[in-house]
Amino acid sequence: MSRTLDSFRPVIAELVIGSPRWTVPAIVIGTLLTFLVLWNYAKTGGNRVRGAWFGVTLKLVAIALLAVCLLQPMQRGERPRPRANLLPILVDTSGSMELKIGRSSESWRDRIETDMSADSPIFASMAQAFETRVYGFDKRLASASEVEDLRRGGTGSRLIENLNELSRRLEGRPVAGVLLMTDGNSPGTTHDMEDLPEQKFPVYPVIPTQTTGLNDLRITSTTVRQTNFEISPVTLAVQFAIDGSFPGPVIARLTDVALKTVVEEKSLPLRSNEKTFSVSFQFRPNDVGLQFYRVDLFREMDRHAFGDLDGLKDANSSETTLVNNTRLIAVDRKSGPYRVLYVAGRPNWEFKFLRRAISEDAEVELTGLIRMANKEPKFSFRDKAVSSTNPLFQGLGEDAEETAEQYDEPVMIRIGVKETEELASGFPKVEEELFGFDALILDDIEPEFFSQDQLEMVRRFVSSRGGGLLMLGGPEMFRGRAFGDSFLGDLSPVYVAASGVGSPEEFSIGLTREGMLQPWMRLRKTADAETKRLRTMPPFDSVNRVGSLKPGAYQLATVSGGDGKTQPAVAVQRFGKGKVGAITVADFWRWSMQPDPQNPDDAAQAWRQVTRWLVGDVPRRAELTANVGPVEDDSMVLRVDAYDEAYLPLENPTVTVQVVRPGGDAITLDAKPIGEIPGAFAVPYYDEQPGQYIATAEVRAEDGELVGTPTAGWTRQIAGREFDTLGINRPLLQRIAQQSGGDLIQEEDLGLFSRRLKSEKVPVMETWVFPLWHRGWVIALALGCLCGEWGFRRWRGLA
Repeated sequence: MSRTLDSFRPVIAELVIGSPRWTVPAIVIGTLLTFLVLWNYAKTGGNRVRGAWFGVTLKLVAIALLAVCLLQPMQRGERPRPRANLLPILVDTSGSMELKIGRSSESWRDRIETDMSADSPIFASMAQAFETRVYGFDKRLASASEVEDLRRGGTGSRLIENLNELSRRLEGRPVAGVLLMTDGNSPGTTHDMEDLPEQKFPVYPVIPTQTTGLNDLRITSTTVRQTNFEISPVTLAVQFAIDGSFPGPVIARLTDVALKTVVEEKSLPLRSNEKTFSVSFQFRPNDVGLQFYRVDLFREMDRHAFGDLDGLKDANSSETTLVNNTRLIAVDRKSGPYRVLYVAGRPNWEFKFLRRAISEDAEVELTGLIRMANKEPKFSFRDKAVSSTNPLFQGLGEDAEETAEQYDEPVMIRIGVKETEELASGFPKVEEELFGFDALILDDIEPEFFSQDQLEMVRRFVSSRGGGLLMLGGPEMFRGRAFGDSFLGDLSPVYVAASGVGSPEEFSIGLTREGMLQPWMRLRKTADAETKRLRTMPPFDSVNRVGSLKPGAYQLATVSGGDGKTQPAVAVQRFGKGKVGAITVADFWRWSMQPDPQNPDDAAQAWRQVTRWLVGDVPRRAELTANVGPVEDDSMVLRVDAYDEAYLPLENPTVTVQVVRPGGDAITLDAKPIGEIPGAFAVPYYDEQPGQYIATAEVRAEDGELVGTPTAGWTRQIAGREFDTLGINRPLLQRIAQQSGGDLIQEEDLGLFSRRLKSEKVPVMETWVFPLWHRGWVIALALGCLCGEWGFRRWRGLA
C-alpha cells in the first residue's frame, strides 16, 4: 500500500553545544539562582500564598532559558543541496494516456500537463530544490524542456526498457529519484518482482485520483489456422474480454478488406459472471494468395463508428475507447502450381479416380508414370530376325519400335508431363528433375524398380528437399524384407509384417482420435457427422498387413476385419524437412465406385485433401517470411531463403525486397546475407503506419536467372498493444516502486512530494547549522516569564 506524505518521517537533526566551556558556570549559576528564588519565596511567606508555585515556575523558566543561552545550543543536520540533485520527470506519451476513464472530463495526460506545467506551484516547488528534467517515452525515450512539448498519441509503451535507458543516460549523475507518470500498461512486462531489472535510483510512480468507471470491450488475441479441409480451410479464432457492464449482445463481424464485403456476422450473448469470451469464423477465401480481413467487435449502438476506422479514436461511443475493438488479419493461402509425381507399378483404378479428383484443384498438377509391363531378361537366345523391342510394341510400326523400351527396360507410360522430354527415361535419375516436384506418390511398386541411387535420391527428396511422400497399398508395397531393408522401408511410418496383402475379407475403416484432430482427414465439420459418414463407406477387400508404428509416427485411421482386430490404415510421420504418409488399403478405389448418394464427391474430396496435405509446407526455391523483430525496435525482419535446383543453398544471388505500405507507395530494400546460415538473407523493416503491408522478394541467381518472387504480408493495428489492457496497472507500478526503493504517490499528494523528498537521503547533501538560542522568541519568553513573575508577586502582595 502507498503511504500518504503526511506520515513521512522528518530528518532528525543533531543537537550540539556552541560554548561547552560555559557548561559548569551555567550549572552553578542556575543552581544558585534556583536556591535564591526558593529561599526568597520562603522568607516572604510565599509558601503560604495560594498559587505561589506559579510564580516560582515562571522565575525558574526564565533562569533556565538564560542559562541555556550561555551554552549557545545549536541544531546541526544534513539536507539536499538545492538544485544539486537530478529529479527526472518521466511521462508516458503513448495513446492509452489520452483515454478519459470514468466520469473524468480530462485524460490522465491532460492532468499531468496541468500539474507539471512550468507555472504550476507543484513544479515550481520541485524546481527550487532539484534540477528537474522532463522525459517522455513510448517506444523510445525522448527529452523535452517542458511537459507540454512532449508528443501525444505514441504507439507502444516500453516502460521497463525506457527506465533502463534513462538509467544508462544518467549513469554517474546524482539522481534523487524519478517521478514516473504512466498508466503502467506496458505490453510484455511481467508482474513478477524477480523478473524486473534492478533500478539504480528510487522510482516514484504517480497514481491518478480517478481510476474507476472503466467500460471497455476489447479484442485480446486472434489466431489464424489454415487447413486442407475443403469445407472450412481457414479458421479464425478471436478472443476478447470486457471491463465494466455490458448488457445485451455483442456483434462480431468479419470483413474482406479488398472487396469491402461482410464475410460473416455473429451476435454473441455476454454472461455476467464471465470476463473473457471467444468466437470463431470458418470461411473459404475467394482466391488463393495473400488476402486481408478485418474483425470488428461492437455493440449495436456503436455500429456506425466502424464505417470509418480513421475516425475511430474520436468517435462517441458507449465505451472508454473503440480502437481496441478491431483487428486486421493477414491470411496467406499459398498458391501453386504444386506438382505431384505419381508412380504406379501397374495400371489400376486408383490413378483414374485420383487424377479425376485433382483435376478440380487448380493449384495442383498431377504427373503420372505408370508401368505397363515389366522388363524382360536381358540375355536370351533368339533368332536374329526377332526384334529387340519389348513384344508389347511389336507390330505398331518402325517408328514406334525405334522409340520403344528394350527387353531389359520396363514399359512406362507418361501422363500429364509439362515437356516432351520430361520423364522420357522413366523415373528421374538426377535430383534436379525429381526435386522439381513437390510431392511423390508411390502406388504398388517394389523397391527393386528403383536403383540404389534413385532410392537414396527419394530419401533426400523428403529429408533435404522437404517434399511429401505417400505410399499406397498393393501387393508390391510394404512387403517382405526387401521393402523393410530399403530406403523406402526407412521412410515408411510403419514396420513391415511377415506377410503382405491379407486374405480377402471385408474391412471397415475408422478414424482414430489423432485422425479426428486432423482437418485434412475429415470430410464433415463435427465429429458426430464424421462418424456417421464413416458408417456409409463401402467395405474394402484388400489391405496390406503391416507391423507396428515407428517411434514418432501417428496412426490416423484403422481398418478392422471380421475378427475385430485393427491395424493401421493411414499413418504419417515427419522425416527430416518433409513428411511421409502410408495408406495400407489397396482397393481405395471401391469408395469412388460405390459413393454415398447424398454426398457423391466424398472420395474425390478426400483425395484432394490428402494431396493438399502432401504439398503443404513444401518449400520453394525462394521463400519469404516476415517475422517480428527484436522487442526494442519493434521492426519486422524479412527473411529470404534461396536454393538452387538441387535445393542446396544458392551461392551469390541478388536479393531485393519491395514493401508496399498501407498508403500504396512502395519501398525497395536490399537483403543482406545471414552469415551463419548459407542461402539465407534478411532485411529489417520498421514502420508505424497502421494497416496492411505486402512484401515481394526478387531472387536472381548469379547469372541473372530469376529464381522466384515470393510474397509475404503482415498488419499493424490501429491501436497499439498498450490498449490490450486499460486503466491503471497498479500491481506493476507497486512492484517497480518497492524494488527500486520508492513509493506510490497519489495525485493529490504531489504538492507535498518535494517536501517529502527533501527528507530522504539523496546523493548530494549539505550540512546546515541552526542556532536555537539566538532567536528573539527565546529572549521574549525569558523576559515574559520574569515580568509575569514580578506581576504575580505584586498581585499577591509579595513584592
